[in-house]
Amino acid sequence: MTSVLRRLFLVVVPLTLAVVLWFHPPGGDDVFEGVRDDVEAWLFVHIVFLLFIPLMAIAAYLLLRGLQGPAATVSRVALIVFLVFYTAYEVTVGLGTGILVDYAKGLPAAEQAAVADAIQHINRNALVGDPASVSLIAGVLGWVVAMLAAAVAFRRAGAGWLVTLLLGFAALFAIHPPPVGPAALVCFAVAAVLIERWNTRKPALESTSLPPSGRLPGVRA
Repeated sequence: MTSVLRRLFLVVVPLTLAVVLWFHPPGGDDVFEGVRDDVEAWLFVHIVFLLFIPLMAIAAYLLLRGLQGPAATVSRVALIVFLVFYTAYEVTVGLGTGILVDYAKGLPAAEQAAVADAIQHINRNALVGDPASVSLIAGVLGWVVAMLAAAVAFRRAGAGWLVTLLLGFAALFAIHPPPVGPAALVCFAVAAVLIERWNTRKPALESTSLPPSGRLPGVRA
């Protein structure tokens, strides 16, 4: 991937997803009643979100380009955990809920109540449900660890504190509904811009850190 395409990818992907997530319906404790009036928006947002989960994982991986060390390795491994488990959660609670709610809307009242109970049960399932299922917790932790480890890796590599803080805030993307999710994605995009600028300036800074002889001051040949 060329530098221009990589930079566009790192900025356009999170900002596009931030705009889409801003229209995420609020839902509610009663899932069917909370989603039924906004089911079209719910389905649109979660279809886009499902497509963008791997794109965000790729963007985070590209952001780590060239970084070595334990923190960078932890970040890369955590991205795999995020990709696997958050996708499972999103397919079930995001798309699955929207599809079932849309189906139930056209049913008679008695059948509608039965499907609503099934929707509620799926959303509270311990493996893939919300708010404390295995898939959700693992997916959230995957992204949070990936961003925090990336923040540590960049700080150790010499990036500024602003990059560190922005990547820390980007960890909150795992809580994806607005305003938290979109704001975290904006932080990711800004951090990406600053990191790309830092990567561009870094060779020049390193070349000026040595005297013309190429030896450190005070070191004799």
